[in-house]
Amino acid sequence: MKTKKYIFCLWATALLMTGCSFLDENPSSALTEAEAFGSMTALRNNAVLSVYIYLGGNADSQGLQGTGRGVYDLNSLTTDEQIMPVRGGDWYDGGYWQRLHDHTWESSDRSIRDTWDYLFKVVMLANNGIAHIDAYHGADADTALLASYRAELRALRAMYYFYLLDLYGRVPVVTDAGLPSAAITLSPREEVYRFAVQELREAMPRLAYEPANEPLGQYYGRMTYYVAAFVLMKLYLNHPVYTGVTEPQLYDSVVWYADLLSQRYRLEEQLSTNFSLDNDRSHENIFVIPREVGKYTAQYRYAHRSLHYNHAAALGMGGENGTSATRETLEVFGYNTDHQDPRFDLCFYYDTVYVNGQVVCRPDGKTPLVYQAEEVAQDLSGSPYEKTAGARFRKYEHDPNGIQDATVGKNDIVLFRYADVVLMRAEALVRKGQDASEDMTEIRSRVGLAPLPAPPTLDDIYYERWRELMWEGWHRNDMIRFGRWTGHTTVFPIPLDFLLLRPSFEQNEGY
Repeated sequence: MKTKKYIFCLWATALLMTGCSFLDENPSSALTEAEAFGSMTALRNNAVLSVYIYLGGNADSQGLQGTGRGVYDLNSLTTDEQIMPVRGGDWYDGGYWQRLHDHTWESSDRSIRDTWDYLFKVVMLANNGIAHIDAYHGADADTALLASYRAELRALRAMYYFYLLDLYGRVPVVTDAGLPSAAITLSPREEVYRFAVQELREAMPRLAYEPANEPLGQYYGRMTYYVAAFVLMKLYLNHPVYTGVTEPQLYDSVVWYADLLSQRYRLEEQLSTNFSLDNDRSHENIFVIPREVGKYTAQYRYAHRSLHYNHAAALGMGGENGTSATRETLEVFGYNTDHQDPRFDLCFYYDTVYVNGQVVCRPDGKTPLVYQAEEVAQDLSGSPYEKTAGARFRKYEHDPNGIQDATVGKNDIVLFRYADVVLMRAEALVRKGQDASEDMTEIRSRVGLAPLPAPPTLDDIYYERWRELMWEGWHRNDMIRFGRWTGHTTVFPIPLDFLLLRPSFEQNEGY
């Protein structure tokens, strides 16, 4: 039988492809179609499970979190939560990080194109998997199991469309793996939103009611009913942004799904448990990118990227001396005041740096390394604090046995967790004119904070989300929904390369 390699070289502007394959991720085992999709087991492995390889990544713009210049950076370094200062000869990179901070990015920026390509690559992987499921008529065919596989890929595809519509607004809705490139159109943002919601709602009854964060479970790192419910909550909560109108009943749906998730998940007693080396035991994490040395290769580069060289070296890793908290973040956390938030110590390295009880020194070997949190600025070149300004990333427990400069370690990368569910329910209640004190108290009491003196306002919830979800990639989404970010840059431009092949397509407004 002739060997046939399978599809998925997603070129930057073609979007749909006819040439190479996710099976080429392992080129030593080129498979025939019969081998790749010739049994229920092979179908599960090559049509369904193979798609999850791409949740995380080990190269720029790949994965939903963990790498640079992709989904996470577009959602974080464009906000007032964190910043990548220029430090003399470091971190200028052609002005890229400054364009993110100043909202002066361009449709030709490579990361905007590469992130678009990554997200659509996974959409097309899901489409291809669905096509093989639909075409399967083997002797061992299990109708119910095939339907569950199909629902799983539909829901996963809908999750990726959530990220696409949130970042780019108008995008092609593609469900056919064989659709000709000439048939592609850009759908209005509202239509993409309606599509994602409908796909989730139709898929959910056939999804597994299983946890997606337990390494011994068959749905570890996979789409389940609970993961889909979380994504649906995000879509409903952001619906005024995506559709331009407010449908109050959708806030009722947010509350309903939050109550449902509360039957399966709970806040951990310690916030740090969710980011510890053993965070696969967390009862709070809903959806994760699995990591484990020797088994899963997804990288998490944000500590590596943030820490001073000497600090990182003392931890046994490389460091790039980059990302820092903004002054706005310091203010929100009450840094260096009598009311400094207890979560500040979990989230940041600041002031004098210690590793294993020992002071870390600067390159001279004598002077203590001190992170001057309040001296952070967009361009530190020539400043006495050029290499030391800014409070640095600290949320995930460092794995001393990690590899690849400790970017591959034992703790999973947290995408969705129950604390966010509680805060979404609080927000939905307040937007309905109801009291969300119970939810806010639940979040605050976990870290030793007293209840708010009055029923929480939307401002209270916005700042609580900032403190609770720091470094977790949600702040851009929050800023836009709470009206803290306006103008055309609430969406990114359609990548220039995509438009150059389609002169009749209009760019997003303002670009």
